[in-house]
Amino acid sequence: MSQEYFQELEDKVRVCYSIAEEARKKGLDSLDKVEIPIARTLAEKVIGLISVVYPQINDERIIKRILALEKEYGQLDYAVVFKIADEIAKEKFCKFENLLQAIEAGIRVGFAYATLGVVSSPIEGFTELKLNKTKEGKDYFVPYFSGPIRSAGTTAACMTLILIDYMRETFGYAKFDPDEKEVKRFVTEIFDYHERVTNLQYLPTEEEALFLAKNLPIQIAGDASEDREVSNFKDLIRVDTNMIRGGMCLVFAEGLAQKAQKAQRLLKRLQSQGFKISDWGFLDEYVLLHKKREKGTVNASPTYIKDLVAGRPVFGHPSKSGGFRFRYGRARTTGFSAAAIHPATMGISNDFLSTGTQLKIEKPTKGCIITPCDTIDGPIVKLLNESVKKISSLEEARKIYTQVKEIIYFGDILFSFGDLLNRNYPLIKPGYVEEWWILELKKKISEKNPNFSLDLINPRNISLDEAIKFSADFGVPLHPEYTFFWTQISKEEFLELLNYLVKGIISEGKLILPFREAEREKYAKAKRALELLGVEHDVTIENVVIDKKNTLSLLINLGFESDFINSLKENYSLDREMSNEVEIAGSEGKKDKSVIEVLNQFSKYIIKDKAGSFIGTRMGRPEKSKLRKLIGSPSALFPVGEEGGKFRSVNATEEGGFVQAEFPIYFCP
Repeated sequence: MSQEYFQELEDKVRVCYSIAEEARKKGLDSLDKVEIPIARTLAEKVIGLISVVYPQINDERIIKRILALEKEYGQLDYAVVFKIADEIAKEKFCKFENLLQAIEAGIRVGFAYATLGVVSSPIEGFTELKLNKTKEGKDYFVPYFSGPIRSAGTTAACMTLILIDYMRETFGYAKFDPDEKEVKRFVTEIFDYHERVTNLQYLPTEEEALFLAKNLPIQIAGDASEDREVSNFKDLIRVDTNMIRGGMCLVFAEGLAQKAQKAQRLLKRLQSQGFKISDWGFLDEYVLLHKKREKGTVNASPTYIKDLVAGRPVFGHPSKSGGFRFRYGRARTTGFSAAAIHPATMGISNDFLSTGTQLKIEKPTKGCIITPCDTIDGPIVKLLNESVKKISSLEEARKIYTQVKEIIYFGDILFSFGDLLNRNYPLIKPGYVEEWWILELKKKISEKNPNFSLDLINPRNISLDEAIKFSADFGVPLHPEYTFFWTQISKEEFLELLNYLVKGIISEGKLILPFREAEREKYAKAKRALELLGVEHDVTIENVVIDKKNTLSLLINLGFESDFINSLKENYSLDREMSNEVEIAGSEGKKDKSVIEVLNQFSKYIIKDKAGSFIGTRMGRPEKSKLRKLIGSPSALFPVGEEGGKFRSVNATEEGGFVQAEFPIYFCP
């Protein structure tokens, strides 16, 4: 069916082309043929684009060579980019005026392949390649960039710098040898551009920018794009303008500084494929510097927080408990830089979050859009009456929104492993979730009972009795549905909670704890511990009431047997059993053990860290682009003059019935 569909598309496009060809033959246009060729493959698109600058590369042999390289290395592999650039520069297919033009043509073709042949960056963003002299009088490369480099994307811009340097090394040119003033010019110009012209997506710290500028083997340059001079380091012999160069700033900051970690991975892959690229080892050291900044251990906030503006809600501070819990996985709605959250999380944000909302995030990428997925965890909230509730649907979230006092946990954010692999980002520790549990169970069952069928087990629909049985029979950790956020409370809060449980009684399977008005301050830390653990409970006039499921789960986490709990008489006090645990926990807590380590000494089953890692996020700024103003007299097919109003509206002019304007009359004999 798909083949028929594509064949129909091609046939009908050819019909349109034939009509256009007939129209052109009438000689009413500047050319008598349709100048845009049909491109069936990426290779044809690339060559069609670059042949605008170098007509001689419109050669079927180059297209066939790109297709052959795709078979050898794989489609869209950067090895194809570097190899075809190298072969064109060596004039294997066609001749150029000189070596520098051949190298420039090779770079443009490689760059066009990396950007899928659909943007203007390879011909307008990368404007030219020049030579300059080192202090020893040797030639080195100076690539020039301009504003349209934005359309390439940050990764392609960064990798183009490595491609240009690969050409420099291949053809034996010298490395750039910046002096102190030239290094500081880079840094000053980037900060001037960010502060005086427009915000960069990513502004490197001064330390990062200095490090990169000192180590670059080529000199990034650009044409003057602003009517402002740099604030310092002017009149440098090897920098040909004192004006701010937007293209240079974009490539240096948003390309190189921002994407160095991803470039590091791609570079190592290229080197393993036999490409000689010797002078980019400094990326390893830079990535370590970059990671310090991400963790906030240098004097800089993470970028997503630093660019914060009024009106954009923050959904989590960097790695702070309660933000989005990181979770690995793919839903049908997710993909590259498209993460997923629970629909209830959308509702509890008062619909600030919705499908397609852009988020700026702390890690593992610079940003993403969000989609819904209802098989991950939603939010846990505290209500105005101090009760704590897990929300499981969008409808419930909207209904309860006005009663929410605090969002304790915002819920999961689902990222595919590919997002980390693509950015060369270190694996992030996830919380213990159902997917992990079922994998451990499968492994244990295959070892102990290969004939046991797992087909009917739904890891998201396991009862507490089943969870206990699986843990007892196969030694897997307790199912995450019946564990809590033990890593998110302190030892002091843990001990306060145990002391609080001493006061509890079991009634109709529910745990009832005292919470009269006069006692609330006394039990505040213990109550807070319950909240941070994510234990659902209701607050009445005099009590905290935990339902049967959460009572059983909590007590089993604390080492009680389910048979013992179920055999308890009505209004049974936990005084005796809990007092013993308080004593043990108090002594164990002094041995520098974490809460979860102490807990695992009580529990009959393994208790895993349910929290994992939290991700700082804020809403993105799709409105960030500058206002497009109609300045002067825009070109229009129908001149409408002042009668068209501020929108130059043809309709408004038609209502007035006339246009008052000056019309030059030209006559072509």
